[in-house]
Amino acid sequence: MRLSEPQPRATRVSASLRGIAPALLACTLALTASAFRAAQGAPRHLTALEGKLLPLPGEGPVLQIHGKDQLLSATTTYLFHTLLDKRLANREVRLEGTMKADGTFEAERLFTIKEGKLYRVRYFCKVCNLEALEPGDCICCQRPTELEEIPVADSDNK
Repeated sequence: MRLSEPQPRATRVSASLRGIAPALLACTLALTASAFRAAQGAPRHLTALEGKLLPLPGEGPVLQIHGKDQLLSATTTYLFHTLLDKRLANREVRLEGTMKADGTFEAERLFTIKEGKLYRVRYFCKVCNLEALEPGDCICCQRPTELEEIPVADSDNK
């Protein structure tokens, strides 16, 4: 039986690092995900409001609930532009979001309501087969996008 020659120290270190590297990567990913969740904060409870979406000249979009107007804001510019879309004016909608200290309701999600069912709003160009986040012209062909309402399955909205 022949004894093997000792390996150089660099080779031994390199081999041991190859075994540790996957574990270090897994730990790093777990810590990063944990830090991301902590930065996001605890899951916020969203309030749901239902009413008629109206434009209020000089004020912006409002949600009319039982004759009262609730001034609206949005977490994103594209959602705010959607709230201003004339095609959604006077429509029954459901907004999910939070009440802000200044009295506005900050919407995070928008659904239209038809016959008691919820629909997701999207803007779509059938020519280019492209979906847009907000009303306006298609980024490809420059034709106006169409407002489409996609039924929301119960499992999608939970």
